[in-house]
Formats: sequence, C-alpha cells, structure tokens
Amino acid sequence: MVYSGSMTAIRIQVFTPKFRTIALALTVAAPAQNALCGQFDWPQWQGPDRNAVSKETGLLKEWPQDGPPLAWRVGDLGGGFSAPSIVGGRIFGMSNRGSDEVAWALSETNGKELWVTRLGPAYQGQGMPQGSEGPGAIPTVDGDRLYVVGDAGNLVCLNVENGAIVWQKNFVTDFGGTAPNWAYRESPLVDGDELICAPGSNKAMLKRAAPWTN
Repeated sequence: MVYSGSMTAIRIQVFTPKFRTIALALTVAAPAQNALCGQFDWPQWQGPDRNAVSKETGLLKEWPQDGPPLAWRVGDLGGGFSAPSIVGGRIFGMSNRGSDEVAWALSETNGKELWVTRLGPAYQGQGMPQGSEGPGAIPTVDGDRLYVVGDAGNLVCLNVENGAIVWQKNFVTDFGGTAPNWAYRESPLVDGDELICAPGSNKAMLKRAAPWTN
C-alpha cells in the first residue's frame, strides 16, 4: 500500500479462471495521522514471511458502496493459475501463451508490460484436466533475481530488470525427479544464500543450491 497525502492506494488483483485479466483498483481514504511512507512488497508465495499475513496498516474497514474506482486493466496475459509477486513497483507472473510457457513483468503503476521471457514449451504431460491452462507456481523475487518453476519442472533464474535468463535447471533431467499428475506447482524458497526446491526424486526429494549460480 502506498500513502501520498490523503490518498491510500490498495492493490487488488482480480483473476479469471484462466488468468486472462489483472485489475488494480485505488481508493481514497481520509488522511492518516501517522501516514506510512513507502510500500510493502509481496515477493513470494504467501508474502514476505510465507504466512499469508500482510504488514500493511491503515486499510479501509469498508469500501465505498460502488467499490474502489478502477485505475487500470490489462488482458491477454495468457492461461494459468500463477498468482503474482509484487516487488519494487513491478508485478511478476507466469502463464501459457499459445504453445509457450512464459514469465512476465508489468508496471504496477499502469499495467504496461515491461518484459516477457519464454521459459519453454507449454507442458502437455499433465495427468489431470484441472489446471491444464498453464502454470500454477508463484514467482519468488530475491534482490535482482526472479526464480520460477514451470509445469514441466523447469527451474529458471531471471534478471528482474529485463527478464534475461541467468541460469536454468530441470527437476526431471537434472535431478531425476518425477512430475506429479498435476505437474510441478512449486514456488522456490530463498533462505539466506540457499535456494530450496523439491524435485521429487529418490536422490533429490529436497534440493538446496546457491541462488546466484547454477
């Protein structure tokens, strides 16, 4: 949430079942006595501490009768169930676009696409129909690095500024993992100088690696 004078901005992410649209809404609130400057980011699954608790304060207890006014809307993001991560004024997400699985970044200010990077072909090996529209993992942001896991188990490290791929591994081919019936739906965990993920093999059920290298 961002305070500017008497304006309180609240992030609202609205998703269709196929992740076609994101909308952001703003509301106007009364001036806060101790207005908090800056913003609280949401860099990974369930937030900064992975407990689904936001540290933002001063939220409205009730919305206006007609809801908050729409600030911007963007569509055609692709198919999937990956919730976004939000860091430093950027919204990061994943989806399938045609025959490609991609990661992308939008401006939080106006929804403009900043970059999109192809991760690989859209996964076709899912054994269950639910969620077949696209990836369901949530990107993890750590400094200037973005970590994503695709449906086929592609673990990819990208540069947050331009989406360039820094390194990538595959849970199946590199670690001997077996993709679940519903595909890989994992959000990587950065713990200090280690990146933790779960390839799901008898040799690497849980994998620890240095996040800055491959």
